[in-house]
Amino acid sequence: MDVAHKRRLACATALALAAIGASREGRARTADVATQLEYDAAPGCPTVDTFEAIVTGRLGYSPFRADASDRVIVQIEASGRALQGRLEWRNESGGLLGDQTFPSRSGDCAELTGAIGFALALQIQLMATRVAESRSSPPAVPPSRIDTPETSPKVSVAPSPTVQVESTNPEPTGSSTESHGPSFLMGVGVSAGLGVSSDPVALGRLFATIEWSHLALELAGEASSPSTTHRAGAAGFSQEEFLAGLAGCGVWSPFGACAVAKIGELRVAGQGVDVPLSAAGLMVQAGLRVAVSHPLGLRTYIVARAEGLARLTQGTVTLDSMPVWSTPRFAAVLGVDLGLRFR
Repeated sequence: MDVAHKRRLACATALALAAIGASREGRARTADVATQLEYDAAPGCPTVDTFEAIVTGRLGYSPFRADASDRVIVQIEASGRALQGRLEWRNESGGLLGDQTFPSRSGDCAELTGAIGFALALQIQLMATRVAESRSSPPAVPPSRIDTPETSPKVSVAPSPTVQVESTNPEPTGSSTESHGPSFLMGVGVSAGLGVSSDPVALGRLFATIEWSHLALELAGEASSPSTTHRAGAAGFSQEEFLAGLAGCGVWSPFGACAVAKIGELRVAGQGVDVPLSAAGLMVQAGLRVAVSHPLGLRTYIVARAEGLARLTQGTVTLDSMPVWSTPRFAAVLGVDLGLRFR
């Protein structure tokens, strides 16, 4: 065998050994780390689906399993005008294995969520590497015991949290985890109405809302403060309204847009006239609302809103058989709400 032939044979052997080693390394890297996820974020922050997508996009597979023994808890809450995130690892019995905080002075929750997701994905990658290395180098078997495939030792990572190891291929990244239900909100609000009464008037309201990721349904009760209008002299009339409202909204946090319908009663009473009378009439309004919210804490928030309303019923107030005021066709309401979220 000549020298050139021997060199070619040596090169071929080296390439084959390299290919075998790469293949074994690739198979070792298919070991996946799995954990449960608990995600609780302040209003206006990205949803749990968005956070899972950040981690999944970094890893190339979804590490979140409902049947995993360990849990990862992600919390994002308001701290004054800033936000603070916290990441915790807990074992099956609830013991704390490790934690990390993520302060954010900018108040950008999307940026903070991305940083937490990146840190979590990096930690899982490190765990997977340690698991793969431990699986590729099996521990020595004591002389008094021989492990069979059925009784092979379990793999754990120290000092990192114990993780569930799966040797099968990862699931598609689009696979869904556990379902997340709606959230419930209650609150109070004050507003100023133009065109609601003969003069600008203050209104107060109570509301309850059920909200999904991008949809919301609101029920509300609203009342105006009494407003008095006088003619030349002492004669005049007072009026107030009581309404029930229904709104269907699209939510793109922190913004929202709603279709609004209101129905109720307009009450009018004469003042300073010889024979004072009181009357009530049906009031029906429909229109649109735009709103923007801002978190004040983990569960509380403040909302600024503006409504444009068209009155579908008309009425006229008369004094001494003379018309003195007719309900306007259009009205505008500017208000602020304070709400509390329940999950």
